[in-house]
Amino acid sequence: MKRRYLLLSLVMAGLLMNHTFVIAGESADHDDGGLYDRIEAYLCENVPKTHFPSLSISIVDKDSTLFSKTYGNGGSTDTAYAVGSVSKSFTALCIMQLVEQGKIDLNAPLSDYIPDAKDGDQITILQLLNHTGGLGEYQNLTDYRIVNEQGVHHYANVNYSLLGEVVETVTGKPYEEYARENICEPLNLEHTFTDPVEAKKNGLIDGYENWFGYYIKTKNQYRDEKDIWITIPAGYYSSSSEDLGRYLQMYLRGGENIISPDSIREMFYNSVAVDDEIPYRYGMGWTQINEPLKQPALRHSGLVENGMACIYILPENGIGVAVTVNANDYFVGGDFADRIGWSVIMMLMGDEPDPIGAGEYIMRHLMYDGICLIVFLLSALPLLCMRRYRKNIQKRRPFGIISELIVLHAGLPLFLLLLTFLFMKTPLWVVKAFVPDLFTVIIASACLLFAGGIIKLYYFSVLRKNNMHAREQITG
Repeated sequence: MKRRYLLLSLVMAGLLMNHTFVIAGESADHDDGGLYDRIEAYLCENVPKTHFPSLSISIVDKDSTLFSKTYGNGGSTDTAYAVGSVSKSFTALCIMQLVEQGKIDLNAPLSDYIPDAKDGDQITILQLLNHTGGLGEYQNLTDYRIVNEQGVHHYANVNYSLLGEVVETVTGKPYEEYARENICEPLNLEHTFTDPVEAKKNGLIDGYENWFGYYIKTKNQYRDEKDIWITIPAGYYSSSSEDLGRYLQMYLRGGENIISPDSIREMFYNSVAVDDEIPYRYGMGWTQINEPLKQPALRHSGLVENGMACIYILPENGIGVAVTVNANDYFVGGDFADRIGWSVIMMLMGDEPDPIGAGEYIMRHLMYDGICLIVFLLSALPLLCMRRYRKNIQKRRPFGIISELIVLHAGLPLFLLLLTFLFMKTPLWVVKAFVPDLFTVIIASACLLFAGGIIKLYYFSVLRKNNMHAREQITG
């Protein structure tokens, strides 16, 4: 699911590019001809069209904050948001710190640090960092094992969950404590939290899920258990756009006292191709994107049940951008968030942004809602027509009735339950967490079809019983 939308974003970015682009200097004066006024005008016009409850953005160079603003009900740029897989760059940074200290060897097997790790002697630390160890996308710390070809990129949260455990084993500290002491506190990231409970106590913004075009406030879904799909090292940090800007400045300054420039280059550019269709490479908690851009960009996006985020670095410009959103609207808002982020990047490169249409949010949700409604009504139709079915059942042949029961009331609901897995390789429990309205439609539609089948089966059995009774009376 992620790959399809990243490909769409990159194609969009390529269409925005023309034959010229700006390479700004490294000083704080990046604004040429009112660039940040134009960025603000774009955001003021287009963010409301996304209907996000809140979006926060910070743009920095190595010396200062160039632009920082929040749109909607988000308070300020110091307000913490759930940032999803942006957390992976923090975890990769923790690992590289320990590599510099000689406590971790990137080429050593996982079993050197977690002796009882499943397939641990076949997976290296580097493979966990760039998702090439062969672990499955939807595995967790209780069921992981090699199921994919090794050496090939297969994005999986469990890779970074395991890296979090490696940090704990090597340092003898809880992952959250190590990250706080060695990244957050030295960088003065006062609004960045490695504990969702602590984040909530300190002003974590409320998150929202989208239900058929309406944003509903929901609680954070994080559970501190081994069998969860997303752990803190893999995706449950929270941070403000201001703190993320400060975090990006650390990279732009060559690591300060957090990490060395050589390790930063290793994180960015010791990368693997993702696949033939998507022109980007995955390093260590960062993706490297060249084509179709005329200037390289580094980024990592994040998505949790009720929040989205993305961080960008433009190495040639010496600029970092952080965008946070306190909502998850997978099929519509996810695209809008990408377009907003990429439009800012395009403007920083000297190109035109991608405007969001005035009625685009409504029209796209109407189309999505219409499809859901059609599926639901078609599933309810057998129940609505049950009186006619009961009236005409004696006129139908048993073979036709049985075929209908198998295809319409057993095969079709089963197909609905497997729909997202068959076409998106996404299990239904993930759909429940990230696209709850679609999950509800799928379950409700399948139940209606099953229920209709049970009632029809009852009528069919009654018919057969009556026919048998009639035959017995005739022969008797």
